[in-house]
Amino acid sequence: MQNKILPFIALLLFLDSCQAQDTDILLIDQLDKTFSVSKFYQSRLQKTNEILSTDLKKMDKNAALKALETAMFEKDTLAFYASEGRLPSDFYLESTNDWMSRKKKPVKYFGYQYKTVAYDEAKDTLAIVNTVAFPSLDMAENNKGEFSYLRASKASRNKKDFSNLLSFLQKNSKRIPIEDSSSEEVSCWENKNFYYILSKKDGKEEEILSYDHSGNKNSKMIEISNIRLNVYSKEYIQTLGKEKSYIPEYIPAPK
Repeated sequence: MQNKILPFIALLLFLDSCQAQDTDILLIDQLDKTFSVSKFYQSRLQKTNEILSTDLKKMDKNAALKALETAMFEKDTLAFYASEGRLPSDFYLESTNDWMSRKKKPVKYFGYQYKTVAYDEAKDTLAIVNTVAFPSLDMAENNKGEFSYLRASKASRNKKDFSNLLSFLQKNSKRIPIEDSSSEEVSCWENKNFYYILSKKDGKEEEILSYDHSGNKNSKMIEISNIRLNVYSKEYIQTLGKEKSYIPEYIPAPK
């Protein structure tokens, strides 16, 4: 009986370790260095390409509306460029499609970046951590397919979201002292494998409640928090240091 139980337990442990990348939603608390960024976006990019190659005028109204409401993604190549004195480093990493770099010659290619370019703030969920759902998620990988970083963001109406994220970081990482001179509330954290940058900027937005027969809107202003969680692989930061490239703000310089 023991010979049968042990392989079963091993299988359960293996499935649990794969859960973060096999699900349609990234569980950030289960993120590890083996996470496959390209696999996460593969079907999403395929769906985006299908929508972009479809003539919406030839679709019925419901199908067209559904297509327009579908989250869309793009994949870009990342490369190192000479900073030419604009940054406190010799080089910087940027998409080859960025407006500032598309006409420049890359010094060295790094990998790929995947970005969420269209999404529904209320309906879409790409990542979750400590009950906080993120509808927008950008990630990058190096040329070996290894996870480099992610940027998860949302416009939150729930005041508990930011405190839940802080609670996760307090339990799973160590805070790094930083000098914060920005208008945002920012904190930096680290554990064995990753650096975390959590930021929040409070503001207000208009919520439309209804329209009358004349087309006049009935609305109110509501408080929101624009929350962003960046996660960087420590190996990625080491690579930036070796390449003499710009290090993201608040991240300690590699030793």
